[in-house]
Amino acid sequence: MKQIVKRIVDFAMIVLLPLLMAEILIGQEIHEWLGVGMLALFVAHHLLNLGWWKSFVKGRYTPSRAFQTAIDLLLLADMIALLVSGIMMSGFVFRFLRISGGMMIARQLHLFASHWGLILMSAHLGLHMEQFFSLFRKMLHISEKSVARRWVLRIIAVVLSAYGIYAFITQHMTDYLFLQTHFVLFDETKAAAVYFAETIAMMCLFAIVAHYLNKLLRKVGQKSNKEQSNGKAHKVMALVIPALACVLVVVGLSLPFQSESWQGNQADASASNGADSSLTGQSGGQTVSVEDGFVLIKGGSFAMGSPEDEPWRSADETRHTVTVSDFYISPYEVRQSEYTDVMGKNPSNFSGDDLPVENVSWLDAIAFCNALSESENLTPAYSIDGKAVTWDRSANGYRLPTEAEWEYACRAGTTTPFNTETSISSEESNYYGHYPYEIEENYFSQGNLTTKPGEYRQTTVAVDSFSPNKWGLYNMHGNVSEWVWDYYGEYGTTDQTDPTGAETGTRRVYRGGGWNDFAKNMRSAYRATLPEDKGSFNLGIRLVRNAVNGAGSIVSAGTENNTETGGKVLIAFFSWGGNTRGIAEEIQSQTGADLFEIELVTPYSTDYNTVLMEAQRDQNRQARPKIKNKVENFEQYDTILLGYPNWWASIPMPIASFLEEYDFSGKTIIPFCSHGGGRFGQSLTAITKLAPNARMGEPLSVHYSGGSSLPDDIAAWMKTNDISAK
Repeated sequence: MKQIVKRIVDFAMIVLLPLLMAEILIGQEIHEWLGVGMLALFVAHHLLNLGWWKSFVKGRYTPSRAFQTAIDLLLLADMIALLVSGIMMSGFVFRFLRISGGMMIARQLHLFASHWGLILMSAHLGLHMEQFFSLFRKMLHISEKSVARRWVLRIIAVVLSAYGIYAFITQHMTDYLFLQTHFVLFDETKAAAVYFAETIAMMCLFAIVAHYLNKLLRKVGQKSNKEQSNGKAHKVMALVIPALACVLVVVGLSLPFQSESWQGNQADASASNGADSSLTGQSGGQTVSVEDGFVLIKGGSFAMGSPEDEPWRSADETRHTVTVSDFYISPYEVRQSEYTDVMGKNPSNFSGDDLPVENVSWLDAIAFCNALSESENLTPAYSIDGKAVTWDRSANGYRLPTEAEWEYACRAGTTTPFNTETSISSEESNYYGHYPYEIEENYFSQGNLTTKPGEYRQTTVAVDSFSPNKWGLYNMHGNVSEWVWDYYGEYGTTDQTDPTGAETGTRRVYRGGGWNDFAKNMRSAYRATLPEDKGSFNLGIRLVRNAVNGAGSIVSAGTENNTETGGKVLIAFFSWGGNTRGIAEEIQSQTGADLFEIELVTPYSTDYNTVLMEAQRDQNRQARPKIKNKVENFEQYDTILLGYPNWWASIPMPIASFLEEYDFSGKTIIPFCSHGGGRFGQSLTAITKLAPNARMGEPLSVHYSGGSSLPDDIAAWMKTNDISAK
């Protein structure tokens, strides 16, 4: 009877495995309940096989037994990882536990463990394949000595293995096994039956491999003289072999990242070969020439902004006709070595002479332009009087491009979202390659994507990396964003010639997107903003010079944000998975400030997959979800510590609702953001656009829930922003 129960339990687990791998097809709630069922069966399986545990350190450890032990222990560890991560993410079965924080890490662990679990469980099945063959043989009354039986089984094994290899490749299993993707790829054009068939074929593949590998190890053990002894070495193998297996898994995890880095460096090196030669001659219809290393851009008219049907366009990208005069522009972003030579310091977050300088404010960029001009005996383009900056348009010194000049040079004659004329890939630009253009609405099914997810380097690269655009300019998309002259403001609707932006403002514009941006925020038309005295780890400089003398001067005095300090502090936050809530509560414990959680009339789904779709839908539509609670006497607060998770490289739309509901004029907003790798994304830009009359303090980015260093990180952040501890 016990043997029959064992077989029923084992067969049920085999049936559940492919169902569990198809969460996208069956939905999260069913997935969770099936996961509970698998856990119950796994526990029952071990209770029915207690004898294995009792004999764990007894007897000889042959190569075959050591192999089986390694598989079994790794599978046990994998199931524990699935259990813990599954409970942490649960939106249905274990929702009552109200676990807070660690949601994103749990999802990565669950994704990783589930795909390794497929292999390990299939291998475990293969170790006991002979028992299943014996059962089927008895059921079908087939003789064990039948030659036909052996050949039929061999042919079936070959066919299933071949199909399993095909499925392994087409389903990109290595991406999951070595954490090269953060999400599940699924081709929605593929029938569910085909998906299940491929999963079952992969199970058979690994079962067959384990079966024959175990047979080989048995033969090796039979020939080994050491097997005849009963020394301590054989018992030690019970722990050594599984430990070695774990080490191999860890090493295997590191190899893909090393490989990606090497390939990225090789691509960068090959892209830079012959860079100078690309800067002369005909290029995309524009006659390109060089003076002192700068590219001459011949003036002309173009459609600035984006068409209304461009995916992920913003409302401030109104398309209009602009004419620009000739100008010279550097083919490269300013290098750290160049900045250091002139300014005597290097503010960059990343270090390397050929890497772009970053973490510079607009005012820093203006000062660098002047200092470089003076060092080369050129007339500085700018004069600075306190906070007022005057641009002498006739000066021959270095300056920042206008927003119109930058977009004209970036587009290089194109009208598409990117100057590559296709959806830009991580092989063409340095950005958050996991999130190519339009990934948001194709997160789970990527059949409609023209560019698939690629590498995320998490750092800047040399300024001459990748191929230049048609006019010989490198990294106009990605690597670091680039400051332009203009104040941020609405575009005009009439034709313009050499526009210089709004006359006054509180924010400056920067363009191009950086190493941690999603592709949607690297579009030629995308406009980002920050206060002119703020810098960022993904924001740098590209220089231009006049090719023809401009006329007159432009005084840029800006608009004062009459902010008050020393008043009451409010911690306002929106949290979905609990990470931001945990950060807010730690801030509250250190400051004693009032705490306000932004809650919605209609909350987002507790299902992770569903909320991803809801979040991108709301961002795409620029929705304003209705907030159900209200801050009493909002006017009493001078400083707002504003917390949120990084959703799709920006703020969640409930934060937009909050910013539009209250008057932030004269107040200081200090953002804190939980993220999974993209830091702030373009969330700071979103905040500055929605609250232009508020001052922005130094923001804080926290990786997931922050870990053990969170209290110290918050204390340092508070000190930077002059927030008193209680």
